Amino acid sequence: MCDPITEAAAAGLFGGSPFPTGVGYPSSILDHLDRHVTARGDAPYLTVVADGSTSLTYRELDRYSRRIAYWLHTECAVAGGTAVGLALVNDLDSVLALFGVLRAGTPALILNPADPASRLAEQTAALGVSLVLHGRGAPDVAIPDAVRLPDPARLPDPPDEHVFPEIRSADDALYFGTSGSTAASKLVAQTHANGAANARAVMLHHGLEPGDTFLGCLPIHHVNGVHFTLFGTLAAGAHAVLAARFDPFSYPALITEHRPRVASVVPSILDALTVSWRRPVLPPEFCYFVSAAAPLTAATARAVHKRLGSRVLQGYGLTETTNFSMTMPRGLSDSGYRRLMIDVAIPSVGVAVHGNEVAVLRSDGTRAEPGEIGEICMRGHNVMSRYANNSEATDEAFQGGWFHSQDLGYAVVDPELGRPVFFLTGRIKNIAKVRGETVSLEEMERVLRELPGVQDAACAALPDPLLGETVVAAVAAPGEVADAQLRAHVAGHFAAAVLPTRYVRVEKVPRTATGKVLRLDLRRLLASSD
Repeated sequence: MCDPITEAAAAGLFGGSPFPTGVGYPSSILDHLDRHVTARGDAPYLTVVADGSTSLTYRELDRYSRRIAYWLHTECAVAGGTAVGLALVNDLDSVLALFGVLRAGTPALILNPADPASRLAEQTAALGVSLVLHGRGAPDVAIPDAVRLPDPARLPDPPDEHVFPEIRSADDALYFGTSGSTAASKLVAQTHANGAANARAVMLHHGLEPGDTFLGCLPIHHVNGVHFTLFGTLAAGAHAVLAARFDPFSYPALITEHRPRVASVVPSILDALTVSWRRPVLPPEFCYFVSAAAPLTAATARAVHKRLGSRVLQGYGLTETTNFSMTMPRGLSDSGYRRLMIDVAIPSVGVAVHGNEVAVLRSDGTRAEPGEIGEICMRGHNVMSRYANNSEATDEAFQGGWFHSQDLGYAVVDPELGRPVFFLTGRIKNIAKVRGETVSLEEMERVLRELPGVQDAACAALPDPLLGETVVAAVAAPGEVADAQLRAHVAGHFAAAVLPTRYVRVEKVPRTATGKVLRLDLRRLLASSD
């Protein structure tokens, strides 16, 4: 008798089937690398732009990653299945270390070297990590005994008789800590199949192919940087250009010099470009920006369309769904693009990507009607296997065979596409209960940011002995925007009972590197300002 399928395993099925194997379905991103080494070994895979630029071919990536894997086996005594910590920055060493660890047959715990020591210690201890690697470009890592990666050019090639471990699709490949913006961090376990499925989905959705250039600047210690910039382009045999960081004054030169077809950004980058790029001219090869990690406003989409003459395709996903679950489709008509991205209050996050199913579910688990708000839930090949060493959180997240995102939204069938397109409206937990009335904090933030002169805004629900909760807003407005203006503007959209009781002026709203509001930090900031 076969073992019954658990709810977590069921969420990894697409169309009721497990991750496929065989021609066209590699078990790991390393299978893509092996294929491209044979077909186009001398083609550029990666160009890293820091003070200068350094390029790497597919053949060099393969050679150096094998050297690192052999060094891990022989000098570090790394055993298969034991996680290795990687403190990653946007440099060549970090990319080589990542592929070297995967080639060694051991999963990688992806660490942000700028994280505080307590967070790094918590994550490494949770997986029993004893070896943490960092490259030459990483800052001082707050981890005792962290090891600097040797120069791969000086490491020996593995002997012909050395056998690297077999990579199985169901094996753990990567662990990422969740952002911790609303609660304590959890460790997401992504399998090799998850990475291969998302890379295939990205390649198909954007039509990436050999000869294409992709520009990325988001940090590769985040899921988007790894799976979109590095893995998606590799699956396609394309050329990834990775900037060490985003700089609004040098970024236009990157586009002009490298002539990408697609560029990966977050909304704050687009806002900076529309203000700082004085005479924007995009090369003819350029098709669009892909924005993710934080909500994109219609105002930003309009500004990019008008100022830069470009489209923005908004995407959505979570670390738990290996980056992308939905993305706006390419090839929409002008009227379709305006209908879904510009002439709307909330731009769409698009359609479900290949190998993954998205549904809007009611609280009882039934599917919501078109236009009805419910919880965005996913299942498919890109959904994580579990939260590592946290069965309680795993069971809670995978109720009913779906991964529950905790994000609210709705879907409607678009007449041009003939399939559902999705819109996000807020977070289940990012709500306030004031006098018995429920209000979405994210909706209120969106309204505040629409007021001219408001650069950024975020809201928090604080306890109140009489009302249950009250809403307090943090507002970054460098110019003269009076509280009376803020109150009048918000009052035009919300009932008087739920309006913010205070507006706290801040230099900037606390956010993660990818633009998500740090909810715990925000609440502490607003609570201490009373």
